[in-house]
Amino acid sequence: MNTFDNIVAPATGTGGAITILRISGPAALEIGNRIWSGKTPLEPASARMMKLGRVGIDSALAVCMPGPGSYTGDDVVELHCHGGAAVAEQALKLALDAGCRMAEPGEFTFRAFVNGKLDLTQAEAVADVVSAGSDLALKVAERQLAGALGEELDQIYWTINEFRAECESRLDFPEEELDWDSALPEKMERVSDALKRLLATRQIGSTLRDGVDLVLAGRPNAGKSSLLNLLLGYERAIVSPVPGTTRDTVEAETVLRGIPVRITDTAGLRDSSDPVERLGVERSRRSIAAAHLTIWLLDAAADDLEAEITEFTLHAPVDNRIAVWNKIDLASERNLPEIPGGALRISVKNRENIDSLLDAVAERTVHSARPAEPPVAVNARAADELEKAVDAVADAKTHSTEGMFEIAAARLRDALQAVGAITGKNVEPDVLDQIFSRFCIGK
Repeated sequence: MNTFDNIVAPATGTGGAITILRISGPAALEIGNRIWSGKTPLEPASARMMKLGRVGIDSALAVCMPGPGSYTGDDVVELHCHGGAAVAEQALKLALDAGCRMAEPGEFTFRAFVNGKLDLTQAEAVADVVSAGSDLALKVAERQLAGALGEELDQIYWTINEFRAECESRLDFPEEELDWDSALPEKMERVSDALKRLLATRQIGSTLRDGVDLVLAGRPNAGKSSLLNLLLGYERAIVSPVPGTTRDTVEAETVLRGIPVRITDTAGLRDSSDPVERLGVERSRRSIAAAHLTIWLLDAAADDLEAEITEFTLHAPVDNRIAVWNKIDLASERNLPEIPGGALRISVKNRENIDSLLDAVAERTVHSARPAEPPVAVNARAADELEKAVDAVADAKTHSTEGMFEIAAARLRDALQAVGAITGKNVEPDVLDQIFSRFCIGK
C-alpha cells in the first residue's frame, strides 16, 4: 500500500439497491469527472453536495469530498449507482481505465491513518464497527472510533515521557541541586495501575469481537434442541419426544447478555448401532472439545439417572462446562444426584430459571452475570503491548527507587515504545500490513 496514487473499490456488496464506488487520491476529482457527467462538474465549491448525472449508461449520483477534510485525508469521490453486479463492474472498469488501481483491503482506512485522520486504535475500531455482533460490541467500537482509547493512551504516553526526561536529567546533572520529583515512584505506580486497568479489558474485548462458541450437549432427549430454540427465540431445530432426533450438529448465532454467541446443538451422546447416529455422536464430541463453553443438559425426568451421570462424568469437559438439570417441572419431588461443582435446575418448557442459566453463561465468559458496558476494550495486539509496558514501568520504578536512573530511563523508553505501538506513534510496517489486511475491500 502507498499514499500517492489513485485507488478505487466498491464500498458496498453486490446485489443491493445501490452500488457505491469510492475513489481516493491526488487525481480523484479529475478521474471522477472523467467517468461521471452531470450538468455541472464535481468541484471543491460543491463539496459534499450530491449531484445527479450518469456513469456510462447508468444514472448515478456523485459527491466529492476534498482533502484534507475527507475520510482518507486525500480527495475522495463517491459514485452512487444502481445496484447489481453488471452496474458495479461497469463503473469499476471505467475507474480503472481512467487511472485508478484497485484498492487493497483496508487501504482507505490505511490512508486515513497515515494522513493523521485516525490513530491506530481508531483505525482498528473501524473494523470492529463493521464486524460488531451485538449492541454492546458496537457501542464499545464506536467509543474507540471516537478516540476514547487513543486519548487515554496518549495521556499515559506523555506522562511516561515526562518520567523518562526526569530520569535522564538526573544522569545529566547529578551534582546539581535541582527540583527533583520525590514522588516519581508513586506516580509510576499510578501509571502502572492505569495500564493494568486497560489490560484487564482484554477478555471482554476478545469476547465482544470474536464471540463465544457455546455447545449444548447431553444424552438424547435431554432438551438440547428445545433450549436452542428458546435461546434463539425461533424454531431452528426439530423437537421431538423420540430420542435421537438430532443426528447432526445444528448451528446458529444469537446474542446473550450482550455477548455474541455461536450456539451448536449436538446429537445426543450414547452408544448406538446406527452408523448415522454414531457419526453424529462423533461430531458432537469434536464440537464439545472445540467449544469455549459447554452447557451439559441432564434429564431430570429420565428413567435412568445413573446413565445421565455416567455420560456426564466420562465426557463433560472439566474447565468449561455448566451442568444443568432440565425438566424439573416433571421431577419436582425427585431427589436428583449431586453433580461435582453443582448444577443449575431449569425447565425449558416452562422457562423456569432460564435467567439463572444466562447469568451463568455471562459469568463464565466475561466474569459478570450482567456485564456492564466497558468504557474501552483492548484487542489482543494492544494487550500484548500493554503487558510489555506494565513490565517496563514496574522495572523503571524499582531502578529509580534504587537510584539506578540510567536503567530506569531505558526501561521507560521500552514502555514508550510499547504504548506508542498501540496508537501508531511507532509501529513496524509489517504490523500495519497485518492489521489492515483483515479489513474488507472498500473500507
